[in-house]
Formats: sequence, C-alpha cells, structure tokens
Amino acid sequence: MTETADRPDWLYNEFQFSGVDYADLETARKFDKRHQQFRNYYEDFKRFQERSRLTPNDVVMDLGCGTGALLIHTARFCRKVYGVDPSPSMLAILKEKAESAGLNNIEVETAGFLTFTPPSEPVDAVLASIALHHLPDFWKAVALQRIADVLKPGGVLYLYDVVFTFPIADWRAGTNRVLSDMGASTSDDHTDTEAKKHISSEFSAFDWALEGIFERVGLRIERYYDDASFLRAYVCRKVSDAQASPITLTVEESRQVDALVPKQFGMPTLLLMENAARSCADIFLAEAPKLNFGARPQRVLLCCGKGNNGGDGFALFRRLATLGLDCRVVAFGAREDYAGDAAVNLNVVEKMTVGASEKLVFLDDSAASLQRLRELGQWSDWIVDALLGTGFRGEVRAPYAAVIETINGLNGKPVYSIDVPSGLNADTGETPSLAVKAALTTTLGAVKRGLLAESARPYVGKLFVGDLGFPLVAALNVSRVAAQ
Repeated sequence: MTETADRPDWLYNEFQFSGVDYADLETARKFDKRHQQFRNYYEDFKRFQERSRLTPNDVVMDLGCGTGALLIHTARFCRKVYGVDPSPSMLAILKEKAESAGLNNIEVETAGFLTFTPPSEPVDAVLASIALHHLPDFWKAVALQRIADVLKPGGVLYLYDVVFTFPIADWRAGTNRVLSDMGASTSDDHTDTEAKKHISSEFSAFDWALEGIFERVGLRIERYYDDASFLRAYVCRKVSDAQASPITLTVEESRQVDALVPKQFGMPTLLLMENAARSCADIFLAEAPKLNFGARPQRVLLCCGKGNNGGDGFALFRRLATLGLDCRVVAFGAREDYAGDAAVNLNVVEKMTVGASEKLVFLDDSAASLQRLRELGQWSDWIVDALLGTGFRGEVRAPYAAVIETINGLNGKPVYSIDVPSGLNADTGETPSLAVKAALTTTLGAVKRGLLAESARPYVGKLFVGDLGFPLVAALNVSRVAAQ
C-alpha cells in the first residue's frame, strides 16, 4: 500500500511530513550532505551489525531509510535489503548511490511504517533509524505491530531514535537539556533549528512508553544502548510461540532443578544467587521507572528474611548500591540465624556498610522495630520484598506477619518482590493469611504456577522471569529423567 494506493481516509498520513519536509529533491540533497558531515554512517552500521548479530545471509528491511546512507552499508554486507521511505526524493538519491556502488540486492518502496508492502517471506531484521518519531504514539504502536508481523520468530528490531528518559515532572528542564545536547553534537545552526522543530512538531516518546508497546506486540528488549543523552538504540527480538508461553514449574520441580544444576552444570549455588541478583537488578532498573511515571529509583529499602530469598536480597543490595542507588537493608532475626549462601552475602553487606550503621539494621516484630520499618519505608521510593521464598506454606507467622502488614500499610510505596510475593503460595496462588502486594515481581528461573492464578493477580503485579544463567530446558530434562 503506497501513497497512491487505495487506503482508508482515517489512516495517519505519513506522506504529509511532520517537522522538515524532505519531499523536495534539493532539500533532500542538502539533508544528505549535511548529515554526512556529522554522522559516521559506517560506524553506525557496524554498531547495528554487531548489536543485532547480523550475518551475510540475512534479509533486512530498513524503514524510513531516507537517502540510504545506512542502507548502502547494510546492503554491502547482507543478502538482501528492502528500503522503505515516504519521500520519493530521498529514494531517488538512494537509487543513485546503489547504482554507483554496483549493488543489485536492494528493493525500494515509496511507503511508510503504516503502508509498506510486507515481503513475501519474513525478514531477519528490521532497522528503523531516526524515523519512528514521525508517528504519534497510537500509530507507533500500529507500526511496531506491523514490524513484529514481518519478522521471523527470533528476528531482531534495531530501533535507533530520539528517546526521552527524564521524569515527566522534569519536562521543561529535560527538554532544554536535550536541545542543548543536540546542538553540542553538531555545532550547526541549521541543525539547531531542526532540533527545535523536532521537539515542537515531531513525536519522540518516553522510554517507558516505547517499552510498553514493545512488550504488547511481542518484541522482547534484549538490550539497549544510550549513545547520547537523547539517542537510544533498542535491540528487540521477536518472541516465538514457545517463548510467549513460559515454562511453568511447581515448587517441587523448581527445588529439584535447583538441586541438580550444581551437579549437572558444575555451577556453585553462590553463583546462582549472584545470577539471580544480576537479573533482578536489570529488570528492576528497566521496569521500575515505567511504574513510577518515568522516575528512576533513587532510594531503595531491601527487606530480607533468613533464607535464600533473603540472600538474593543481600546480593541485590550490592548490585544496586554499586550502580549508585542509595540502598538500605533491614534483616529480620538475629545475625546468627543466617547461614549458607545468605550468610555469605550478608557478610558482604556488613563489610560494605562499615561506618554507616544506618545502612544495615536487624529488626524483629516489636513495636519499636515496626516503627523503624515504617520510617525507612517512608524514606524509600521503592521497597524490595526478599522475606519469604517459594518454600513458604501455610499462614505467615511472626515476625513476618507484622512486617508484611507494615509494608502493605505504606500506601503509595511500590514493592518489588523477588521470586514470589512473600506470603503467597507459589503452587496455588492462594494467600491463607496475608501476602505482600507487589507492583513488580521477578520470579527466578521459571514461572511458578501459582503466580499465574487469578487469585495471585492482586499480589504479583507485573511479572518477569529472571535468568539464572543455565539452560532451563536441559535442567528440566535431567530433573525429569532423575525422577523416573
């Protein structure tokens, strides 16, 4: 479907340019020449190639390809490239470049994100470089769905664009910083004018808005790169049907896998706890801002129990503190109650907090302790629940019953649960007495069946699976063979 094709009159018109109009050939040539002066397109391609893990046999679609400055390098490396752009003038320049380079593996179409003709076969990668921001957010969602539809399962979207990462409340100062950084990156008066037009007339989005759309259309963020304060590159993989239906385990199956992994793969349990903390930190830092109007966590209170769930919390403290977050730990019970890997990670926390006694406190369920917990909860902007793990059964007992009540009573303080919200039965999703009400949960290794139960929904919040660093399917096979 192109500009001249029969298309619904309600469809957003990509051929009516927002921002600068590059339909004029002379304007397009000036754009191409000016951007060649401050962008190294070969280096941009190398980043695209390496980050997306392109191979010479791949088929790529470049949406919003413009004059082909990046597409030409891609075509020299990949088997076939589709170039799509709503500007005939831009595509005319691209064709000149392709002919000059002797490339015959490029197919072009005058179209946009909403009107391109899907290739006859799914593609390995889609590139969208400084282009998606031309669409309002509703149409971005439609565009990203169309991209997901043309990708092979496991195919990659490489989205490189202006992305806003500042809190909404900081919109005026944040926008001025973006404009200042844009100007500093080019030292070009004309480009400074373009930058202001970009802000006033185009549709760059917040990171959390884009990332929510990725998730809903079946594109999983593999990683992202901030190449400047205003430029972000997302590498997203299309989720296959098998990935979309997560592996679920009972608590007993999860326990068997945990017991077999150290023997089967030679991985110490301490390493598994470290992998859990790394994965929990990555998910927390990526997802927490989306649940708090774009604000990055600054002050985090980690509430840790005596078992391995608490050990995960201690290891997470080190991860977050190392990244510059102001973190404090509440450990429940006496110091001598901690053993094994949890004790190892508690020992690290103790060494990290020498001379800063307020960073690590041991509490119980006394009135004084609960008041201290309330004060720390009010100080924080996120609370981490690492109290009770998947092994919990029955009713919550002291000291945790009063602790969970206190955490739930801190209205407006979002909670991040590790593995399972404390107090929830991980097999059934039931709460015999009470449970932590989390905004975000990272369950470790595989989804515990109870977390998907309707009864668990008010407690789990947004659910993610943390990678423990071993092939889960292989571990499950070993576990099931051993059980026979």
